[in-house]
Amino acid sequence: MCLPWNDEPLASETNFLKDELEKVNRRGVLTINSQPNINGKPSTDPVVGWGPPGGYVFQKAYLEFFTSSENVTALLKVLKKYEPRVNYHIVNVHGRNMTNAHEMQPNAVTWGIFAGREIVQPTVVDPVSFMYWK
Repeated sequence: MCLPWNDEPLASETNFLKDELEKVNRRGVLTINSQPNINGKPSTDPVVGWGPPGGYVFQKAYLEFFTSSENVTALLKVLKKYEPRVNYHIVNVHGRNMTNAHEMQPNAVTWGIFAGREIVQPTVVDPVSFMYWK
């Protein structure tokens, strides 16, 4: 019901990715954080909704994981085919950073649109912070 690094149960939205997460974990990709793609769900949605009623929420698919250097080599070949639509940050145990994203610019991965308000971006991938907690 939970993971070794988290005392809380998995979020309900993880069920959208459960089959895919099981497959990649079996292949040596130890997932530690993820979120599914959400495209304009109502802010009142019981699983992914947030914010005031009448709004719409969006999420970029996101996956964070540990894996072997051999898997990284293979993954980089695949990821290159999807640039610039897919961003990645890969950091090894020695702190070597490989990325196709801007080195200093955060990337919004969750946002909401609500009447009379600017776009709200509660979740970002911040490359600077990422390098500190890697």
